[in-house]
Amino acid sequence: MSKDSGNNRTWIFEEAPIAQAVFTMAVPTIITQLINIIYNFADAWYVGRTGNPAMMAALSVGLPIYIIIMALANLFGIGGASAISRALGRGDTERARKVFSFSLYGGLAAAIIYGIVVFFSRPVLIPMIGGNADSYPYVHDYMFWTMVVGAIPTLGNALCGHLVRSIGAAKEAGFGMSMGGVLNIILDPLFMFVLLPPGMEVTGAAIATCLSNTCALLYFAIFLYRHRDNPVFTFSPADFTLEEGIPGEVFSIGTAAALQTFLAMVSNIFANKLVVEYGSAAVAGMGIAKKVNMIAFNTTMGLTQGVLPLIAYNYGARRYERMQKTIRFTGTVALVFTTCCTILFRLFARQFITFFIDEPASVEFGTQFLRVIAFAAPLCALSYMANTIFQAAGLRKYSLILSTMRKGVVDIPAMIIFKMLIGLNGVTLATPFAEVTSVITAAVLYGRFRRGLRDMRESEEEM
Repeated sequence: MSKDSGNNRTWIFEEAPIAQAVFTMAVPTIITQLINIIYNFADAWYVGRTGNPAMMAALSVGLPIYIIIMALANLFGIGGASAISRALGRGDTERARKVFSFSLYGGLAAAIIYGIVVFFSRPVLIPMIGGNADSYPYVHDYMFWTMVVGAIPTLGNALCGHLVRSIGAAKEAGFGMSMGGVLNIILDPLFMFVLLPPGMEVTGAAIATCLSNTCALLYFAIFLYRHRDNPVFTFSPADFTLEEGIPGEVFSIGTAAALQTFLAMVSNIFANKLVVEYGSAAVAGMGIAKKVNMIAFNTTMGLTQGVLPLIAYNYGARRYERMQKTIRFTGTVALVFTTCCTILFRLFARQFITFFIDEPASVEFGTQFLRVIAFAAPLCALSYMANTIFQAAGLRKYSLILSTMRKGVVDIPAMIIFKMLIGLNGVTLATPFAEVTSVITAAVLYGRFRRGLRDMRESEEEM
């Protein structure tokens, strides 16, 4: 079979060895996640060089607003990608094209509306999310460039990454999304310390972010235009429709993905509020421990998001045996990797924390936190894997249940109760506890999924 563009992507979905198919789809997404981690570290490090706590606070205060726009990107992106891949598996390219059009234009419209709302609500919104008199001007400027001017590039970059990956173009999707992170790391010091005067470092960081995302979105626009002969990609408004159950199919899966992103932010806010009474060293230590743990969590997220189109395509094509092999291989890789991370984080917790901060109290808190939350990594891998399966198969209820179990329903009450019982360590103990309950829930739901799959196969064999 010819391995040019579309044929090669079909070959990856249908015929490539399982390991090759998984790594082809997942590695670019994993790299993107790791680059985003580096970018988050670098952004904080650059702003931290100013020695201005109000500027550092601006990044933290603005984070919830950024999380919301990424939740919107997941609503249309992950929901659309799942529906597109399943439609392609069934051979229904017309529906895949209509889903693409709805997801693309729906996502961009959501970005415009969100940008307008943020623009007019900043005077009220900033104090609500934690801004004070010192940080207000920095948060105001940061939100203007990243969430108002940058609304379409920020959401569009992530959205296009999901949609392009849905047809099997994982490398191209990974390159576009990684480009934004790499450019951001390069442009941050240029705008913060060279092009803009002292005192405008946060504005410089925001402009760098906006430009980086704009370049990444421009790359995706060029890619989509150059591949406009692909039966899925379309810019034609004629392909946009609110009928045929397309919005419901996209939102049914996308809502769970968006809610998971949003609840993770809410959970983090609760954790900070519960820990703040123990002092800034405790808050800093917990924050650094969570950043270190992102290595395990985000890599697993990249792995599972990368294989979602592969699982969805084979589910839609009724290639259940290949789908199951993909699930088993991916789950094994995720479990082995996260177990290794747990061992390393437990053994070298102090060294990992000291890499980011050398203040003794923060190091002590961070070391304790990391050793506890490290236990959650393998459990999280299993939860992520199960949720990806449910999203790929279009099982909106299962995905929604598992998403809310991981963050929100269990961990927030657990943090409150455990803190009352055992103090500070109870806040971090809630993370592995929530993952245990999530894995148990995932096992029950996956068992039902397997039984349903078996029943479908038996009914098909009888026909």
